[in-house]
Amino acid sequence: MTNDREQTACCGLYCGDCIPSNRPLFAAAERLKRELEKCHFDKYAEYKSKGNRAFEHFGTFCAVLDAILTLQCPKTCFQGGGRSDCPIRICAQGKGLDGCWRCTSFETCTLLEPMTACHGGTVGHNLRMIRQFGVEHWACRRGKHYLWTEPEEPCPGPNHPPSRNGQYHRVDFESKPWEAPVPGLRFKKYEHDGRRLRLAEFTKEFVEADWCVKGHIGYVLEGVIEVDFHEKQEVFVAGNGLFIPPGSAHGHKARAITNSVTLLLVDEDGI
Repeated sequence: MTNDREQTACCGLYCGDCIPSNRPLFAAAERLKRELEKCHFDKYAEYKSKGNRAFEHFGTFCAVLDAILTLQCPKTCFQGGGRSDCPIRICAQGKGLDGCWRCTSFETCTLLEPMTACHGGTVGHNLRMIRQFGVEHWACRRGKHYLWTEPEEPCPGPNHPPSRNGQYHRVDFESKPWEAPVPGLRFKKYEHDGRRLRLAEFTKEFVEADWCVKGHIGYVLEGVIEVDFHEKQEVFVAGNGLFIPPGSAHGHKARAITNSVTLLLVDEDGI
């Protein structure tokens, strides 16, 4: 099963383009909420409102911030995410269909019609592309997701392999599946010409039974990780790069200090 299928919603939209799937957005909102609470910004806003009336609306700002966080959708439609009472998905399932592209009347469907207010003609366009090219190979031909979305580059020609939005140098981790080889570790990967780029997440559940002698080059995006080099410990925090050469002289074991740690790792064959 390809990533195109996993990212294809029942209505024909591409889940990775939806704002509710934007993980960096919600991570930033959560961090902002925590920082505002930690420094008691509500008290500061009350004080500052005497000279700047905009701060009188800080309570409304917090309410909007909380509302933004409720929009987050950690799963794709295919994985059961989105609204549990979605009438479009309920309709398709009731007909025994895996998506609206299987329905002979999607062009005049009254359930899809309200989506034009936000997505314009993209839903209809996408469904036609899915019908024509198949649910596993259509996504590079999809329309712009929102009415306000900037136009994308044209799809590559027939002599070029399809890629998301016609980009050949961009790695779209949002559309890639998670792999979980051991408890406490999961990653998404992109491989090309013997090199591999991984977005990896570690939790406290991850335990290395043996000393790792592979080399690692990477960057800590979030969290704190401790690496034990045979009784010498080094701590890496968000913003730190790491460069561990291969070989037993640099044998190591890693463990998450925070509940989770996110890293970007670069590997090569044999490393």
